[in-house]
Order: sequence, then structure tokens, then C-alpha cells
Amino acid sequence: MEEKQDYVESDVIDLRQILEVLRKWRWLIIAISSVALTISVVMSYFVIDPVYEAKSMLVVTMPVTDPTKFGTTGQANTDDLESVISTVSRMPVMTMNTYVGQLTSDTMYERTVKRLGLDKQGYSGKNLAGMVRAEVAKDSNIIMLKVQHTDPRLASDVANGLAEEYLAYLSEENERKMTQSTEFLSVQKAETEQQLNKLLTEMKNFNAGSTSVEFMQKQFEILTTDLNTYQNSLDAARVQVAQLQSAVNSLRDRLNSTPQKITTKYTQPADTFVPVDPAAETEPVQPPATVVTEEQINPVYLSLSEQLSAKETELAEKKALFTANQNTVTRLKSELAALQSQLSSKQIDQQKLQNEINRLQETQNLLAQKVTQTQIARSIDMGNTTIDIASPALVPSSPVKPNKQMNVAVALVLGLMISVGLAFLLEFMDNTIKSPDDVQKHLGLPVMGTIPSRQAEGKSSRRFFRLRRN
Repeated sequence: MEEKQDYVESDVIDLRQILEVLRKWRWLIIAISSVALTISVVMSYFVIDPVYEAKSMLVVTMPVTDPTKFGTTGQANTDDLESVISTVSRMPVMTMNTYVGQLTSDTMYERTVKRLGLDKQGYSGKNLAGMVRAEVAKDSNIIMLKVQHTDPRLASDVANGLAEEYLAYLSEENERKMTQSTEFLSVQKAETEQQLNKLLTEMKNFNAGSTSVEFMQKQFEILTTDLNTYQNSLDAARVQVAQLQSAVNSLRDRLNSTPQKITTKYTQPADTFVPVDPAAETEPVQPPATVVTEEQINPVYLSLSEQLSAKETELAEKKALFTANQNTVTRLKSELAALQSQLSSKQIDQQKLQNEINRLQETQNLLAQKVTQTQIARSIDMGNTTIDIASPALVPSSPVKPNKQMNVAVALVLGLMISVGLAFLLEFMDNTIKSPDDVQKHLGLPVMGTIPSRQAEGKSSRRFFRLRRN
């Protein structure tokens, strides 16, 4: 408990010492603070030139990209021809930071200096760089353009001139870019048209004459028709030969089983009667008939022979026709196979050539379309279309610098801090003994007693004596 009381008493003594130091050096503190305050007032009100700030607000119209052609980063798909050509024929996608970077570039400063004629007054782009500040308003498409200068009229002129010059710069850049794109696309279109005409001439020559695909297709159709005709005739001849062969075999079998000659027997009666005696009373007697045997050609055999001969002749004719048709079919198949091989090769070459022609035609149409679009885009005032000066800068009436009240307050605080610090520093460096506590503090010896100094006349003298045990 006693230690706590000693601790509290020590704190009170320290606070008293601090207050004693401040009281001791109060005139130094007041003097330094007054000097700082006076300097701040003089500098703020009479020395430092007032700085005015002109503000201009620009509203940016952000372009809408097609997500089917561009990714989330705005980059085109280079595998698609239309995307590649679109990349060439369009302005680069710009962000708000890009606009701010262009607006505060050295090029824009130099253009603004020339636009306002400030170069005649000794200004340069570097001078404007220290005056201009541009920033994007949070979560918006607004650019705040701020210009600070001691001349309010000049600050306003620079803010408006820089904004207008930037719009003109965007339009010029758009026209330059679109002109380059138009020239490039026109050259590509002319080259594509030349290649296309060359391929069309080649296709025309390819399809001319007896080696054209169309002619060979007709020949193929004719050969196919002839082959089908002869194949049908061959099949019919095969059937007929088989039928005739069967008929011939049948006739031969019948002919072999039929006798060539036949024997006929017939009775030939007598020519006269045997005479009889007239005196007799009997009738005359007729002599007996004679049996005659006779051989002759069998008419059936003869008929079968004639039929067989006719069938064999017809069979020979049909076999000859079958052989001729068979040879013709073989020849037509060979010619058709060779023609089909040539036709397939020709069709492949023609398809390749046609695909190349189609590709060049699509490219030419796309280039022609992009040339037209680029020419239209070149005529657009990109500056006024993309960025609008929503609020032109007005001539400021009150300065933003210096902040006189703030400067005075800061100077007063700094003066107090410096003076108080200096007071404690002087007190710390003062090692002279002025009180009994200084004896114990500097020498580490106990104080046996004190002898007060004589006061001025009119004041009572007192003597103090203090004893302290070790």
C-alpha cells in the first residue's frame, strides 16, 4: 500500500516538474509559437500566390463488345477470318484508365500548348503536366479533369482546351486508323480478286475439252448405259444358249432313239385271173396276192434331223452372240473402270479448285463489306461520339490554395511542439544546482540543510533549516 502511494506521489511530482518546466520556459514557448504563427500568417496572406482550380467533367460512352466474337478480355478469336479482319478494321478496346492515360500524356499537353498559344508565353508540356490532374470517378464512366494555377482564367482555358483537344485527337486517330485499315483492306481485296480471277480462268480451262469433268461424266453415263444393255443381252443370250443347248440335247436323244429307216410290208394283189375251162361249170379262179417288203427313210427321223440342224445353227449363232456380248461387256467394264479412275481424280481436283474459289469469294465479299464499314467508321467523329464534355470548366472565383486557416493552425501547433521540445531540451542540458533536489539528483548526496537567499528589501527574511537522516 505504501509502494502504491509512493508511486502516485512520484507521478504527481513528475507532473509538477513538467508544469514547472513549462512555466519556467513560458516566454520561450510563447515567443517561438508567435514567430511561427506570424510567419504562417505572412506567408499565407501576403507571400504565397493563391491557386485556383478549374474542373471539367467528361462522360465516356463505353463500346459494347460482341461476346460471340470476343472473349472476356476483348481479344478476338484469331482462328476465325472474320474476327481477324474485324480486329484490323476496328479501333482498339479502351478502358477508363486508357482514356485517362491518353488525356494526361505529353502529346496531349504539347497539343494543348499549341492550341492555346501558350508556347508564346513560355509554357511547355512539362509545365502543364504539373498543373493537370485527371481521375475516374468511382464506379462510373466519368473522368474528372482538374487544372490548378494561380491564374483562374488560364486554369479554365487549359481545362477546356485539353478536353477539346483530346476529342479532336480521338477523331484524328480514328480517321488515321480507319484510313490505314481501308487502305490495307483495299489492297487485300485487290489481291484476293486477282487470285480469284486466276482461279476462275483455271477452272474454265479445267472444264474445257474432252478432259472436263462434265464430258467425262457424260461418257461415264453412256458407257454405263451400254454396259447395262450388253449385260442384259449377255444374260438373255446365256439363257437362250442354255435353252437351245437343252433343246439340241433333247433332239439328239430323240434322234438317236429314232430309226433312220423304216421297213414296210404290204400285199400286192395279182393283176389277172386264172383262166377256166369254159365247158366247166365252175367260176374263174383268182391267183393269190404277193407280199411286198419295202425300206424307206423314216419321216420322223428326217423331221428330227431337220429340227436338230436348225437348233444347232441357232445355237451356234447364239453362242457367237454370247461370246461377242461377253467380249463387249469385258471391254466396257475395263473402259468404265479406267474412266471412273480418271473421273474420280478429276472430281477431286475440281473440288479442291472449287473450294479455293469459294474461300476466295467469301474472303472477297467479307473484305468488301469491311471496306464499306471502315469507310463509314472513318467519317464518324469518334471524339464527340465516344466522349462528351458534360460540364465545361468555369473560371473559378475562390482559390483552393493556400488554406489560410489550416496553415495558421498547423503553424501554431508546430510552433508549440518545437518550443516545448526546445524547453525540455534546455532543461535537460542544464546541469546547474538550483534546489536541494538538484543536489540529490546530480551528486547523489543527501541534503543536510538549505540556506535561502536574501530577498529584496521590503520582504521578510527567513531561514530554513532541514535535517535529514541517512
